[in-house]
Amino acid sequence: MKELDIYEILDDNQLLGESYELECKSAKGGMPGSLWETYSAFANSEGGNIVLGITEKEDILHLDGLAQAQVSKFQQDFWNQVNNKGKVSANILSESHVKSIEVQPGYFVLVIHVPAADYRYKPVHIGPDPLRGTYKRNHTGDYLCTADEVRQMIADALPQKPDVRILDNYSLDDLDERSILQFRQLFRSAKPGHPFLTEDDPGLLTKIGAWRMDRHTKKEGLTVAGLLMFGKHQAIIDSFPDYHLDYQEISDPNQRWTDRVFPDGTWEANIFQFYQRIWPKISGTLPKPFQLKDGQRMDESTLHEALREALVNALVHTDYSAPGGVVVRKYPDYFVFSNPGNMLITVEQYYKGGISIPRNNSIQTMFVLLGFGEKAGSGSTRILSAWEGLHWRKPYIQVNQQPSRFDLFLRMESLISPKSMDALASLFGVGIRQIFGNSLVALTTAQIEGSITNTRLQQLIGDHPSEISKLLKDLCAAGYLFPSGKGRGTVYQLNTQYSPASTADNKIVPTGTQGSLFESGDSFPKLTTTKEDTSTAKEDTSTLKEDTSTLKEDTSTAQKRLKPDALNKLIIEYCQSEFKSVEEIGKYSGKKPKYLKDKIIPRLVEQQLIERLYPSTPNHPQQKYKAKA
Repeated sequence: MKELDIYEILDDNQLLGESYELECKSAKGGMPGSLWETYSAFANSEGGNIVLGITEKEDILHLDGLAQAQVSKFQQDFWNQVNNKGKVSANILSESHVKSIEVQPGYFVLVIHVPAADYRYKPVHIGPDPLRGTYKRNHTGDYLCTADEVRQMIADALPQKPDVRILDNYSLDDLDERSILQFRQLFRSAKPGHPFLTEDDPGLLTKIGAWRMDRHTKKEGLTVAGLLMFGKHQAIIDSFPDYHLDYQEISDPNQRWTDRVFPDGTWEANIFQFYQRIWPKISGTLPKPFQLKDGQRMDESTLHEALREALVNALVHTDYSAPGGVVVRKYPDYFVFSNPGNMLITVEQYYKGGISIPRNNSIQTMFVLLGFGEKAGSGSTRILSAWEGLHWRKPYIQVNQQPSRFDLFLRMESLISPKSMDALASLFGVGIRQIFGNSLVALTTAQIEGSITNTRLQQLIGDHPSEISKLLKDLCAAGYLFPSGKGRGTVYQLNTQYSPASTADNKIVPTGTQGSLFESGDSFPKLTTTKEDTSTAKEDTSTLKEDTSTLKEDTSTAQKRLKPDALNKLIIEYCQSEFKSVEEIGKYSGKKPKYLKDKIIPRLVEQQLIERLYPSTPNHPQQKYKAKA
């Protein structure tokens, strides 16, 4: 979660409503008590920004503004309280996280950036009792966590992983001998000559963490990891009543599964046997390009590796005491890997890669010994790289609350596919093919995935939530989308009752990889003031516009302002010999990259004067442009 630049929510002279990561409060009557609920909720979720001095009315944010003396007092009061253990359990902020910003002469807002707390500090709660003061964030706001959610966070924070716990009243007789034998055979194939292979079964189980002795208590026995990985199904559910593993193959989304693997009594439904049964079904239909490595034929591609990583991750990160179980669904053009439990890293960290914090460390070790997965935090990177290399839609993560659940959607489809474009043209007419960039990404996503949200679009195009909110609002105004829900929880779907006549007044303009689809004449909401403030407050927004002039295109160091034809010619000549990024073009021409991406480059591409390095993925993060011969 990035820190907030207050001017980002003032973009295009308007303030948009609150979001999952933004909470605004008036503070006219003093520091609001609900601030601490939001602090707890952001810390226990994905982080966010609290802004004092702004109120929300009918999904539009309005500036109230605070006097300098007020904001200074709030700042001091905040630090006093956040460091008070009787008020809040943990201060996870540094001085840079709290800033006062003057948005109009004499009027300030206080911005508090709350990062996601490290799992070791959760739950972050108000007051001494975590069961009564722990909050989380969802798309309807802040909610008080249930006792089960609090206990789950406390368990995740313990230094000892849950799968190393020694079980009472269990023995080797509770394990499936066939599973241990097959594990040994796979282990020998993956790592022939490994010293663990010289051990008998009890010795091997001890080496891999399935059997353990506690050094302090001298207690010895079967671990949770050993039971889950190799146990007999009845023995597993005796300790984990909600344990469930489910694979479903669905040929038609409108019908039930056509193939299914689940604990039906015909096999010992432990983790290892589940993996053995479903991996051939997942990988069986994938292309197997011929490759050689050290003289040996390799029948697996990066796609195989990525899907295996997704499957192993789901099994390693699951909270097996939580309801719902692991569910893997295979559709004709995408996969869904779903498992219960809080993420121990943020969504942002997942996409960045390099961090590995498994919930079940011993189970992960067992898979690593088989050559499946690593402990280097490269799993998510491998998945993302495989999908990017194939120019498919970026993997989509959905973090659910109540109950906590992690869903990974892997769609084997290009960002803007011909099939999706044909479907949109059939619904909206051929004029839809004149829309470009992010607007088109939003529409194709709604068509392919059934709906689109601000959060999903952030993952696909990387724009700020306020820019995406405006884009979605414009698509609704044009009649292409219709919203359901309100505020943070708004979901957008295609308008199947689209009528061109009803939207004839909307002016359509092509857009690039960022920006809005339509021209907007919205005005900036006026500063609301009290009677005491009227002597210094302005009734218009000219002062604020002057203060935000730095957000506009800076031409002081740019080349002399060019006419459109001259700018086009300059770009074409610059890109004559090799592909150039939009940042390079912006630096050369003296134009802002956003302006080029919104207004100039899409038209040059449409006129076939320049071409993309990645033509099938206009929003590719390494996109570059070159003049066409």
